[in-house]
Amino acid sequence: MKPAFLAAFLLFASLVRAEEPKPEPPLDPTTGMKMAEGWELVRVHCTVCHSPQQYLRQKGTESTWTDTIRWMQGSAGLWPLDAETEKKIVTYLASNYGPDEAFRRAPIPGNLLPPNPYLTDTRAEFEEKKAAGLIPAAPQK
Repeated sequence: MKPAFLAAFLLFASLVRAEEPKPEPPLDPTTGMKMAEGWELVRVHCTVCHSPQQYLRQKGTESTWTDTIRWMQGSAGLWPLDAETEKKIVTYLASNYGPDEAFRRAPIPGNLLPPNPYLTDTRAEFEEKKAAGLIPAAPQK
């Protein structure tokens, strides 16, 4: 009985084994940047104007970083980047300084919320008109 249980347990444990997190790249001692693919391009192009801490503190998707580059090119004097260089910079930033996982719960739908104990006069008037049919119902999506 024990060998069968042990074998079943080991099989189950091997199936649900957590995936090993990939190791973090080392940090550059001068800039504090993660020394992953593309980091030197970011260092060369970005530290010309500001400290690496300015972008190391920010989090963004590829879209966010691309928009940031466009904004800097339009209003902060960043020179044009060729497509390959820009892609490498954006990929590095999004991969190493991307958004954190969201831990906030999703909003509770209004129909599941309790009544508002702080009903204002304006809201009370609106609810009365709505109940009397004087306010059209919201369109259904």
